[in-house]
Amino acid sequence: MYFFKRNKFNKLKSFIQNSKEIQIDIEDRGKLIKLIRPTVGIKTKPGSDKNIKVGKSKIGGKPDLPQDFEWPEANGKPMLFCAQYNLSEFTKYDIENILPPKGFFYIFLSTDQEWNDGFGINQPFKLLYSKNENVIRTDLPDKLDDSQTFKGALIEYFEFYTLPDDENYRLNEFDEKYHDFYFDFYQPTGDYIVDELYTDSIGFHQILGYDRAIQSSVVYDFASKELGLYGVAVSEHQKRWNDILELSKIYELLLQLDCGDPNTNLSEFWGDGTYYFGLSQNNLANRDFNDIKMTYQGT
Repeated sequence: MYFFKRNKFNKLKSFIQNSKEIQIDIEDRGKLIKLIRPTVGIKTKPGSDKNIKVGKSKIGGKPDLPQDFEWPEANGKPMLFCAQYNLSEFTKYDIENILPPKGFFYIFLSTDQEWNDGFGINQPFKLLYSKNENVIRTDLPDKLDDSQTFKGALIEYFEFYTLPDDENYRLNEFDEKYHDFYFDFYQPTGDYIVDELYTDSIGFHQILGYDRAIQSSVVYDFASKELGLYGVAVSEHQKRWNDILELSKIYELLLQLDCGDPNTNLSEFWGDGTYYFGLSQNNLANRDFNDIKMTYQGT
């Protein structure tokens, strides 16, 4: 159980304990409260490199990089810079001190004009962690032009909480026990989080916590990638489901990047879906960000 001293957590806990909209046993309400995880919420507002200070967390524009940074490439072409996250800006919301207190995460993605990379299936990407806080605003490589940059948006962080995705393995016991666990618990709780606790927050950006999946919990995608089963025929996927399920239990979400955010134009390249980045629990505990898994989900 996590120890919170946050007002919004207490409100969420009280709702789960007392709401008549929730139709499950008191004992199970307590179990579900114990599953709640602190999460770093992210919201954006329009901005540009002219008014976003060097080193601030942002989406798009030109990146702020260490001088010796090597711009990542795929198939001989520079990847597209998508976002940078200054860890020192959200350390107070990382309640369990999971991530380093300083440094940057950078996201680069690649695609081609024929969409052969396939929205996360074989798409080259880099999620990089840099300890170096001495950064400068960096021009794009010569092989990129202005059409391959994204509209800037300033990132702001806030206190947030998440529950496992309704199809996550952690909720299987409740799905088996209740005739319609989704409507008995998950939908009213999800609506309360969005409509009452975070009315000013839209989109699927976040750091840590449980994934807010568009389709099914992304830990299954991470496991499928490790097993070489990501994007294969459904029949083959089903044959190996037990293997996928078991391996999925080692993965955690690191962050989500919402391409449908109206303050950015990421959707011009990648639609209105969300990119999810994760890693094993062991690597997260060791702050080792060298083996990141990525998946994309859209409607």
